[in-house]
Amino acid sequence: MRVSTTVFAMGAAGLTFAFAPTPTRTPPPHDPCKVLTAEQFGRIMGYAATIEKNASTALACFYTGPAHTGGQFRILTEAGGPQGDAMLNRKGSSPPPGSGLLGGTYREGTVVFSVSIKSTDATKLPALVAEVRRNLK
Repeated sequence: MRVSTTVFAMGAAGLTFAFAPTPTRTPPPHDPCKVLTAEQFGRIMGYAATIEKNASTALACFYTGPAHTGGQFRILTEAGGPQGDAMLNRKGSSPPPGSGLLGGTYREGTVVFSVSIKSTDATKLPALVAEVRRNLK
């Protein structure tokens, strides 16, 4: 009897565990690849761009263009507050000089995001940032 009681208790515990609700992760409110699509990125940059699906995540979207061109858009936080302020002002919030990259960290409401591109045309960056800000509203 003792063995059967133990087996029954273990089986009941196993079923309880198997059918217990699992915690669900809430996806971020903004999908970066939808906030700044490949079409929008390419239109601003002046070439056909595609999204690197293998490199992109729930918080970052990577774009490629011809001849090693491209960039990224990353949502750093959607919480704002002191954490967001620290992200805006931290060392490394923009690419180092001479890296061949242009970029920076920006805020729109409570969303802190970064944009970087492989380009020497400094007019492209503010246009991308304006597009992201427009799409986050």
